[in-house]
Amino acid sequence: MSIKDRDLDWLLESLRDRTPAVRHALVLSKDGLRLAYTSGLTVDQADHLAAIASGIQSLTISVSAEFGSALGTGQSMIEFPGGLLLTIPAGEGAHLTVVADDVADVGLVGHNMNELVEQIGGHLIAPPRHGRRSPAP
Repeated sequence: MSIKDRDLDWLLESLRDRTPAVRHALVLSKDGLRLAYTSGLTVDQADHLAAIASGIQSLTISVSAEFGSALGTGQSMIEFPGGLLLTIPAGEGAHLTVVADDVADVGLVGHNMNELVEQIGGHLIAPPRHGRRSPAP
């Protein structure tokens, strides 16, 4: 990721603080690795949220390719008892996810998320990981 982690943490905290009913914000790579997250989440919770958001984004992109546009970038919103999970693309290979209370103004949350991505999206690059394969025995 090309933006400094501390700067990103600060920007995520600012997003949470200025958006009523937002509990957590997280930036993750396309393949589900947490890149930065707000205080209030433990490392394990951030990892779990990143994995969940990555899976949802993958499903969203698949649905878009099958029933919408193959060029769909995949935005998603999941409503669950007591809250909402919103995820949007945030630069090449990265996504921004927010967990909000169920009373959140979804329009405001989405607007503030998109505003943040517009500000920093060009700096968020999470290139795909290339795993090392061990030679066959």
